Amino acid sequence: MVEHSSDIRTTPLDVAKTCAALYSRVFSRLVTRHYNNRLSETGLRITQFSILNAIKLSPPNSINELAELLGMERTSLQRTVEKLIAKGLLQSQPTGQKRSLGLSLTAKGEEIYEQAMAKWEEAHEEFTDLVGADEWAETVGKLRRFSGKLQSTLY
Repeated sequence: MVEHSSDIRTTPLDVAKTCAALYSRVFSRLVTRHYNNRLSETGLRITQFSILNAIKLSPPNSINELAELLGMERTSLQRTVEKLIAKGLLQSQPTGQKRSLGLSLTAKGEEIYEQAMAKWEEAHEEFTDLVGADEWAETVGKLRRFSGKLQSTLY
């Protein structure tokens, strides 16, 4: 562990060995590449698939709600949602409730989502075979707890 005092400084090696941002980003990039490779023939990237999945799971009331659920910046999410609408995979219809998004998958979106789900299942099975299903389940629990703790400091 890095000691903190006026005489002892954190070294570049300390950062390289312990930086949560560095290790989480390296891991995230590798996992993203793995899933993107498997999803490529569907025309979706894992971020787009995750958005479609979140909307299918529970249609959001606002872009902010969806962004918070996915841990994305609102503006980045908005751009991606607009691309999915332009591709004909999502539609936005007024729900009659104030400021509600009314996002849902189109028929084409449902078809692509089903294709992508099959590819996601393959990618996920490969991933969990590689890292260990039980170990991954434990890690997911830790990541959720860590995310909750960090999120509480950001708002």
